[in-house]
Amino acid sequence: GKFPADRATLGKLAGRLGSHGPTKGDWATIVAYAGDTRFADKAAALARYDRAVGLTALVKGLDSAKPRIATRLLSDRMVSIYGAGRNDIVADRVDVRVLAMIAYLRETFGQITVSSLISGHRLYARPGVVSAHIPGRAVDIAALSGVSIHGNQQPGGITERAVREILFAPAEIMPRQVISLLGMGGPSFPMGNHHDHIHLGW
Repeated sequence: GKFPADRATLGKLAGRLGSHGPTKGDWATIVAYAGDTRFADKAAALARYDRAVGLTALVKGLDSAKPRIATRLLSDRMVSIYGAGRNDIVADRVDVRVLAMIAYLRETFGQITVSSLISGHRLYARPGVVSAHIPGRAVDIAALSGVSIHGNQQPGGITERAVREILFAPAEIMPRQVISLLGMGGPSFPMGNHHDHIHLGW
């Protein structure tokens, strides 16, 4: 709620949560607490985001944590980024929201493959419109959990799961464009030339 809970309220809440035990998982515990699966989806996503960006980002803002997030991504074997894209990060050319989203998706899916940041991307997204990749405000995701986006954009597949999780991300890192072959509302919409990746642009 809007005001801090008193000791008695916290005691009741702790007992209620504790009765479900850790073996059922975070999501099941949140559902038991709130009785609302959508609330549980959003709360679980927020918990993963908090772990992904770390305490400094939560207390002082994303920009203050940018070097730490970048270093962690570059040293993580479960984050696969092509060589020129790694150089984009080292040169501090990539927007912190892009880095935070990569970290969030890595936390959510356990593995992520980035196929495009700045280097190697064409200048124009369409005639006369400079791509969001060029100023470092976009990322293309080619695989999650070791599963390629290419050939896996069917209902219930990895792409649908990914878009759904992206749409649960906090407002501060929510992309303006979430492009795949799927349209799932909000900033998510389909484009036929995105059969092999999910494009996220700010």
